[in-house]
Amino acid sequence: MPDCPTEICGVWDQDRSRCDSLCPLLAGLGLPSWAQSIACPAADMVKNTLRISCPEPGTVEIVDKTMFGRNSTRVTLDGAEREEKSKGRGKVFMLSGSHCAEGTGATLHCRLVSRGDGWHTRSERFLSQDPADAGQVLVERHVLVRPEQPEMALHRYYVKRQGEDLRPDQ
Repeated sequence: MPDCPTEICGVWDQDRSRCDSLCPLLAGLGLPSWAQSIACPAADMVKNTLRISCPEPGTVEIVDKTMFGRNSTRVTLDGAEREEKSKGRGKVFMLSGSHCAEGTGATLHCRLVSRGDGWHTRSERFLSQDPADAGQVLVERHVLVRPEQPEMALHRYYVKRQGEDLRPDQ
């Protein structure tokens, strides 16, 4: 089983000044245009914190915390899919995890089976390669794939909270 992506373990505070708007993703997922004028600014204003750890070998856990609560996702990095249900409406999706193509970080794959063939999202988390970020900035890239449409991607950025090392013992 693949090892833990230790380089992304830790607590990460969102840097909203560098983040893309969530609106294109919400629109791509089908949020009606009449609701976007309210939902998009609200979604962009919500600050979140990520807590990334490896509770056991080959497994990553990402806890996403906002003022509305926390959402925990734990997945093995072996590519094996498992069925999950969304918290709000109980929609079925298939979740799997892998190491990022770049060789560092983790990618969560979510096949949106309730929407039909060809729908999925990819959430990649890896360290910024910008030398100015000095290994202290996490990039979260969300990619939406839909049938017969170009991929849509957005980026969010997080700064590592000092003193919160969650890497497993080496």
